[in-house]
Amino acid sequence: MKEQAVKIVKNYKLPTSPGKYYRLVCLTGKNKGISYFIQRKRIVLGRSDKADIQVLDTKSSREHAELALIDNKYVLTDLGSQNGVVVNDLKVSQHTLEDNDKIIIGSTIFKYNIIKVEDLLPAEVDDEDEEASELEEYEDEEEEESEPDKPSKKNKKGEKKNNKIMIYAAIILLVALMLPSEESGGDKKPKKAPAKGDVIGTVDFGIGKAVDGDIDPENARKVAAFIHRGQREFREGNYFRALEQFRNALNFAPDHPNAGFYFKKTETRLNEHIEQMFEEAAKEVASLKYKKALVSYCAIVTYLQDYPDRQEYKDAETNIARVEELAGMKKGEHKCF
Repeated sequence: MKEQAVKIVKNYKLPTSPGKYYRLVCLTGKNKGISYFIQRKRIVLGRSDKADIQVLDTKSSREHAELALIDNKYVLTDLGSQNGVVVNDLKVSQHTLEDNDKIIIGSTIFKYNIIKVEDLLPAEVDDEDEEASELEEYEDEEEEESEPDKPSKKNKKGEKKNNKIMIYAAIILLVALMLPSEESGGDKKPKKAPAKGDVIGTVDFGIGKAVDGDIDPENARKVAAFIHRGQREFREGNYFRALEQFRNALNFAPDHPNAGFYFKKTETRLNEHIEQMFEEAAKEVASLKYKKALVSYCAIVTYLQDYPDRQEYKDAETNIARVEELAGMKKGEHKCF
């Protein structure tokens, strides 16, 4: 009997039998929460019901991408899809998958895992908890986007905290009302108004002078959600997507100090990352490793392919032409795409 291409499990629990496993977990979309354990050397992802892993997404092609086992590693290849494939923060035509890579097709996200089971160790439970936590994160975000007027699970904790704050504020207001005022003949002098630029109820990072109370509750909730997503993308090294989330937050609250702080921090980290890529390529040129240098400069061009107006993109193209000349190649002979 022919072996099944994938084993479908409707949870994220780890296998109990010793061995090495390759797994895709669907984090968003109609199949979120389902785990696919790959059992063949080649499988196909796509919208077709004949695909080994069906991607129920309108932006998925019928046969969108394949995973093929090469040298004990699965290699993801775009099968000429209309909307392409993104791995982590980079649109790819082919990519050798590593543990915890995120594969994005349309709005559907899969997480790729390499699992080695030797014994039933307590530490393995942490992996299950991580998957559960990450799945809940995406579920909360989808609730926020699809039902903006309905509080998500995550917001319940925030609501309890807000209720406590409201109680404390009511007590303070009551005490204030009981204190003598100028009209009642009290000797108390009126409180000095905050100086222009003072920050109330928030931390001043030196970027903007926003007051949390100036934002209506609905926008405050959206800003908090964008910042949370941006922080997660930043931790995973997806700097462009992080910038997009922080920019969305700033659209709702242009002077929000946290959003401004994280936006600038992400920009700095992105520039450092690109600079490091240039340094690696320059080292390969200095070592006369021209082919490797071309691959490295092409990696920069690919990384910035959606931002061709950035100076780094133009510099990478200029360096490619220079290395082609050093390697005795014709201009344009080396193709990045």
